[in-house]
Amino acid sequence: MLLGENRMVSSVGTTTTDASGNQYKVVLSDDFSSGYKYSNWGSVYHGGVYGNGAFWWNASDVKVTSGEMQVSATRHANNSWSAGGFNSKAAGITIKYGTVEFDARVETAQGTQAAIMMWPKSDVWPRDGEIDILETPKGTGMHTVHWAGANNQDTYSAKLSGIDTNQTHHYKMTWLPNLLTISVDGKVVGTWTNPDIIPDTAMGFGAMSYVAASNQAWLGGAPNSTTPSKVTTHIDNVVMSQWTGAGSSGGTTPSAPTTPTTPTTPPVTKTIGTGGDTLVLKISQDAYNGNAQYTISVDGKQIGTTLTASASHAAGQDDTITVKGDWGAGSHKVTVNFLNDAYGGSAALDRNLHVDGITFNGKALSNGTADLSKNGPVDFGFAKATTPTPTPTPAPSTDPAVVVKTIGSGSDTIVMKVSQDAYNGNCQYIVSVDGKQIGGTLSAGALHSTSKDDIITIKGDWGVGDHKLTVKFINDASGSGGDRNLYIDDLTFNGTTFAKDTATFRINGPNDFRFSEAAEGFAATYIGTAYKDSFAVDHGDGRVVIDRFTSGSDKLVFNDLAKADLHMATTTQGGVSGLLLTFDDTADTVFLAHVSKLATTDMLFV
Repeated sequence: MLLGENRMVSSVGTTTTDASGNQYKVVLSDDFSSGYKYSNWGSVYHGGVYGNGAFWWNASDVKVTSGEMQVSATRHANNSWSAGGFNSKAAGITIKYGTVEFDARVETAQGTQAAIMMWPKSDVWPRDGEIDILETPKGTGMHTVHWAGANNQDTYSAKLSGIDTNQTHHYKMTWLPNLLTISVDGKVVGTWTNPDIIPDTAMGFGAMSYVAASNQAWLGGAPNSTTPSKVTTHIDNVVMSQWTGAGSSGGTTPSAPTTPTTPTTPPVTKTIGTGGDTLVLKISQDAYNGNAQYTISVDGKQIGTTLTASASHAAGQDDTITVKGDWGAGSHKVTVNFLNDAYGGSAALDRNLHVDGITFNGKALSNGTADLSKNGPVDFGFAKATTPTPTPTPAPSTDPAVVVKTIGSGSDTIVMKVSQDAYNGNCQYIVSVDGKQIGGTLSAGALHSTSKDDIITIKGDWGVGDHKLTVKFINDASGSGGDRNLYIDDLTFNGTTFAKDTATFRINGPNDFRFSEAAEGFAATYIGTAYKDSFAVDHGDGRVVIDRFTSGSDKLVFNDLAKADLHMATTTQGGVSGLLLTFDDTADTVFLAHVSKLATTDMLFV
């Protein structure tokens, strides 16, 4: 029984009215003093392997004991993992708007986490959304809303609370048409007010344990020898109430509370250096009292100036840093040097830097990840072949299941890494560029659970401008023995990583990936896409040229440059008209091609 054992749990049918006049009626109440109630929770999850291939559902991992619900992840004698899950929708109990509150304690261990959530009654995801009242990546409290973005792509907004989830806390979600809040021990830690992202369909309350795969860096990777054989989430005193609208007092949906939040900046895309070779680094951070700062060097020579991280590691985001150079045949070393570590006494108050992946000329480095928890350098080796070819073809795999295939013809190259969860046959899919199918129907071979990939090379001549790669999954299947899913694990265009380079297909349908080809001779530092882009400009960068910047959608993120020193003027450079941004007392400039004006909201100064 959790520390909240003495908390009074409201009875089903009880009505309450909040300070704004909103009324709620209790539809589920359980203090788990009478064992597992099928009338509240229905049948628990059982059978089938989860999509990441790291665990399978096991009914034995859910039980009520000592007056609490326990949901576990369990290591078995053959070193496989199982996990438990349950949801009230299995008993036919859901709400559309309302409140849920409960007490919870989540045991922390390498490679595991809990998700205590609202899941749509329809099971249609991400279209009908998801509310993660609590997730615990690497023992950190995270609170997230998911919704369907462009092309039904999973899109989310995550808030980090910094709480110690290994201790018991009282959680409450208040879900209304134009306001969603999550509070911990009475303090609001997450607020969303955009009705376009707040779910508006019936949902059930439940929880699941989760075991990470080795390639899931945002969770810290897979379990290891330090992970206990059983890791448990403890839940008690659950009360779920349906919102019934405004009461007789005439109340309205409350406005969002003014809770202090830590300023955040979106992930950035930046290019440093010049030359024909390309390193692409995926960088993220744990921010604390400011952002992580670092430098990048190749063979001992620093490229560019001090860089500032922006992307949140806990939210699964990455900055994309492209390093250009001419490094010649042979072995080389890229070094990332963390400069400003800070620690406030707990894991939630710890500034860290993460290298989440590196590619060299489109090929991933085998040891291209690192977690930098203190100041200092980390080296990553890479090599350039003696006789490089413009478009290297991956060597055939010795694994007979892995597919290596080239489709189409032309001078441009897309390299796509694909894997699958096979079930009653392999995944099948088709590939199109700008609406035109290339090749026939393709069959996946590599299994996602083995961390191997099919290598599909797509050739074409697509010309200058914006383009769209479409992958369409065509033979989804599931049953008691498994679930057939398709994964895009990496995408590059002419050696440069796509802005969106991964996707998971759990149902039939298409997914689009955008890429651009620059005009010959126009020396753009950055090239925007059709989606929301963020461009980082640091003090000391010198001349920066940005093509296809979209005011009102894209962001300029200025590091160590003062807004008061900014000047803007229209001009022409290289025969292209645009907007020139200059700063007092520095040689740094930014030229925005084809842009005539900027809004204040287009710029962030950090």
